[in-house]
Amino acid sequence: MDDKSQEQQLKRQELQRQLNEVENKLADLKARWPYHSVQPRLVAEREDLEEERERLLNLIKSL
Repeated sequence: MDDKSQEQQLKRQELQRQLNEVENKLADLKARWPYHSVQPRLVAEREDLEEERERLLNLIKSL
């Protein structure tokens, strides 16, 4: 394996680790999601996490 492909593999692994972390945070947030009276802070946190998940997925696909 050459240096470039090894570097790309390490980058992919790091992005996957970050993606797993974001997905775990999303799962935790959804588990705490109330059935009513959702606080705006929770909505914003969920949107941020979903956007970060999409960004990471796109980066992984582009490798």
